[in-house]
Amino acid sequence: MLRISATTDYALRAAAELASRGAGESPVTAKAISAAQAIPMRYVTEILSDLRRHGLVGSRRGPNGGWWLAKPAAQVTIADVIDAVQGPLAQVAGQAPE
Repeated sequence: MLRISATTDYALRAAAELASRGAGESPVTAKAISAAQAIPMRYVTEILSDLRRHGLVGSRRGPNGGWWLAKPAAQVTIADVIDAVQGPLAQVAGQAPE
């Protein structure tokens, strides 16, 4: 059985929520992501910040602010999200992670 951390689970769900909102849509607030995905608010902003530092999401402050995917959803992999919140995936059978 594969086990992932709560942080990884939350990060994948937050990324999926942003992807479901579509590219070019208005930014999504952290509060909306928290409510839609049942992610505790204390984790949402930390996770989104990690994803932003890795270039996966963008953000804007202010009354019309929020979060969005920084590139098309088809270009964001599960490995990208895991790398952003947990660090690089381990090498398997001599293959370096991409």
